[in-house]
Amino acid sequence: MPSKTDTNGDSASLKKRKREPKDDSAQAQQKKHRRKTEQEKADALNGEGANQTSHTDDTSLQPINGHSGLPGVSSQSQWKVQPPMGGRMLNIDPIFSPDEKFLIITYNTSIQVFSTESSLPIRRIPIPLTETDSENATTPAHIVATSLSKTQGAYIWVACSDGRIWNINWRLGTGSDTPFTITSSNLVDMSVDAIDLPNSKIDVLLVLQNTTPTSAQIVAHTRESLLEGKGEGLLLHSFDQSPQMLRFAASGRLIVAAAKTTLHIGYFKASKVASIDTLKFDFHSFDLPDIISCLDVHPVLKDKKLIRADVVVGCARGAIYLYNDVLSGIAERTLQPTKLHWHRRAVHSVKLSRDGNYLISGGAETVLVLWQIDAGRTETLPHLSATIENITISPRGASYAVHLDDNSTMVLSTAEMKPTMYVSGIQSLVLEETPSKESLVRRVWRSADEISAPVVATSNPRNPSQMFLCVGNGQQATQGAGTTVSAPLVQVFDLASFQGVSKHAIARTSSTEANITRDGQPIMEPTATSLSFSKDGKWLASIDEWQPPERDTAAFLTGSKTVAEAARQRKEIYLKFWEVHEDNSLELVTRVNEAHHTDLPQAIFDVASDPVFSRFATIGNDGVVRFWSTQYRIRDGLAVKGHDGEPLRSWHCSRAVTLPVREKQEDLVEETRKVFRSGAVAYSEDGSILFAAYRVSTEGLVVAIDTQTGTIRDVISGIIRGEVRSIQSMGSCLILLSEDIAVYDTVSDELLYSYKLKDTSLAAKRLTQLAVNHQSRTFALAAPIPHPRQDKLKKGARSELTVFSLDDQEPQLVQQFPHLITSVLAAPGSSGFVVVDSAAQIWAVTDAVEQPLILKPMDHMTMDDTVETQPVQDALVLQDEEVSDEEMEDVDPMEVDDNDHAAVVAQQHVVQAFNVAPTFALAPLDGSFSQLAAMWCAKPTSSE
Repeated sequence: MPSKTDTNGDSASLKKRKREPKDDSAQAQQKKHRRKTEQEKADALNGEGANQTSHTDDTSLQPINGHSGLPGVSSQSQWKVQPPMGGRMLNIDPIFSPDEKFLIITYNTSIQVFSTESSLPIRRIPIPLTETDSENATTPAHIVATSLSKTQGAYIWVACSDGRIWNINWRLGTGSDTPFTITSSNLVDMSVDAIDLPNSKIDVLLVLQNTTPTSAQIVAHTRESLLEGKGEGLLLHSFDQSPQMLRFAASGRLIVAAAKTTLHIGYFKASKVASIDTLKFDFHSFDLPDIISCLDVHPVLKDKKLIRADVVVGCARGAIYLYNDVLSGIAERTLQPTKLHWHRRAVHSVKLSRDGNYLISGGAETVLVLWQIDAGRTETLPHLSATIENITISPRGASYAVHLDDNSTMVLSTAEMKPTMYVSGIQSLVLEETPSKESLVRRVWRSADEISAPVVATSNPRNPSQMFLCVGNGQQATQGAGTTVSAPLVQVFDLASFQGVSKHAIARTSSTEANITRDGQPIMEPTATSLSFSKDGKWLASIDEWQPPERDTAAFLTGSKTVAEAARQRKEIYLKFWEVHEDNSLELVTRVNEAHHTDLPQAIFDVASDPVFSRFATIGNDGVVRFWSTQYRIRDGLAVKGHDGEPLRSWHCSRAVTLPVREKQEDLVEETRKVFRSGAVAYSEDGSILFAAYRVSTEGLVVAIDTQTGTIRDVISGIIRGEVRSIQSMGSCLILLSEDIAVYDTVSDELLYSYKLKDTSLAAKRLTQLAVNHQSRTFALAAPIPHPRQDKLKKGARSELTVFSLDDQEPQLVQQFPHLITSVLAAPGSSGFVVVDSAAQIWAVTDAVEQPLILKPMDHMTMDDTVETQPVQDALVLQDEEVSDEEMEDVDPMEVDDNDHAAVVAQQHVVQAFNVAPTFALAPLDGSFSQLAAMWCAKPTSSE
């Protein structure tokens, strides 16, 4: 909720202030602004307000006035936030259903079930993880393991790091609201296998838990003991090492646990198990030459007896060790592993085939490696889209499920190694639940541990259900560049099917090449900083930047230059214009090198699209606004035509307008390379005016430029406080985001209202975002919630979303989100907004008064093989009453009323019933069904 403090009657934010009537002459207007002193600007930004209503301090805003009703929120508002969809796939092996018709994938906030035939989502089961208070130092609870029940194929076991365990029916979606609780509060892993008792066969859960940072225990639990509240379980083994992973196999007769460079193996010697209390394993341990990063077990049973067990271990420096018949080796004390080494870096996943003749491994090289154990040969499937995190072999061994680091999972056929299923979520940067396996070995580089920049996202006007997001080649490639985030790709994500459609490289990328230098440093890729579609969706403008790391610029030092200055001098900034085809493919038409350039490459702050014509405008660090439009390509005096016979176009700068603030600064202060600048641009709704907000050092202006002539129509000062982050135009009003959020009426020339943002870190300021919805005349502000103990936006940080209306200065909605908001944009074709958070989830924020738009969750979907349906003839066909031939002869054809015939409904009317909102925000199905039923049902005629 917004914070409104009462301190001796003084307001900490802005108050309404009417400006003097404007002189029609631009010269008089600029004189008036030159006469305005810095004290007058401070008064405009820090005036006294009305009495304030006290609120909680856990918010990002300080509003100006308080009114009656709900504190800080308009009493007439009925905005609401719909349940989230999507999420981040965790580094947990995907699970095939016993019949291989479904694939169960573990997300950071849910369990999701997909059809292996159609790749469509079938069910989403939210896991109610309690978010840890951001002020505490403890790690938030997260899912550590998911395992299919060995006795009931419709159930899965889900373990949480805080000691909660769920037994969930993944077909019906039940069980997520009734977890079991064990005594341990620091679970590391869980593995499930079935054990035969004299009268039954039950699931036994083994949990690997930390007792201290350097000691661990393996504890056994059963469903019956959990139901009885026996959370302590049966202790099977303990060791004084930091645990990593656990495997339980061979019908409960073999346990394999990994702890850094040590492997612990326990096996059950007895032929029968009388009861769970009699479980006793003989454990042996031995050291490996490297840190263990993954493992797999292949047991061989005969007459329910364990006669052989092969163990394969992947290590952090790329080696794979295969232990054949490890039990015999332990007994004879002659363990001689077979060493396989193909991977350059850590092996993220390794699996033994069902027959034990093959190995399948993957890692950061984006290559799936198949090892023929007897022949000693390898086959590779190269050029996957990201790091391979998990591999699962289907029950019949006919398919591989491969989970990639870019939040996607595919199913490959073992015969042809071709994908038969593909699931992709939002691939933006997230804060991982657990450290990457690459961090097991100390590197010369450090991965980013916070999100310091928003995800660049926009929607396609031609297909509003599709979002375009700037992403990297997986999480590790994105954050492997240290403090700089790499995002050279554009992901097209369809909100209708909730699937990633495609990815396109809009900047230089090296996803399939060696992405590490000889010194072990990651190769930094460019970052896309802006995207903007033309009004018809046929053109896309993008901005990408790349700056060499300071370690590589020592050779360019001359004179008194510093390393940082040498790196900035070699910075590459590109403005690119793409033609967007019907299939969403992008064709580069024009690339402008350093569109804003002086003696150094100058950053491009913002790009805006004209809402009327296909043209763009940019503002740069040089204080110049440039207009970009198309022209025909001319060769030898003739227009160049493409393959389709249409003339080809290119983009050029049609006009450049120098902002007056830059000229003023040159007169008042010495121009240096260290002057801090910021800016943003926005078109008016009719496209006649371009508003440019620009700030140099301590002065900022908003300049209104005539888009037809390029003349400056007005200059507004005193409403920019701090760095310019965004400017938007809605009707006659400007919404300006700097260190305040201000709404300024350009017609009445007055500041309508303003809210002050709390002082936060630089990363939090960059993540503060503004989005406007012209249909509902509302705008949304997303801002991180200040943390009292830390400045970095690490795991556990949260954001707040505030929705305002131009007609009411009180917020329509103030909602805190459990994760950081990384992107917010208006929902095309509706009155709401779409929010993307740092957990790769999508939220819909809608106004229930205007249109009950609902982001339909998958929680209530049912599966085809679990729902009893009637035959098609009985369920879908309405049987007519039988009429005898005599009755038919008595009917006069001339007396039949038109209303007695079946209704004929035009196709466009049916389409309109489903086009009331974007596909990702449709109303409930019962409403659409009622509309369709009304079309076909004849209206009753009144009897006279």
